[in-house]
Amino acid sequence: MDAVFSFLFGTRTGFAILFAGGILLFAILAFVMEKRTHKMYVDRGPKSEDEEDNFWD
Repeated sequence: MDAVFSFLFGTRTGFAILFAGGILLFAILAFVMEKRTHKMYVDRGPKSEDEEDNFWD
């Protein structure tokens, strides 16, 4: 186990693996959370003419 930690934190290759793994992990998490949010807030299509677009008008 000590050899694994010394490889990951002690060499450039190990650090690159940690960095790329972190980016991949966050990309997967962002994708999954985006899919869950898209299911929760469904797009209802374009607005009709009688709906107001601007808060201040």
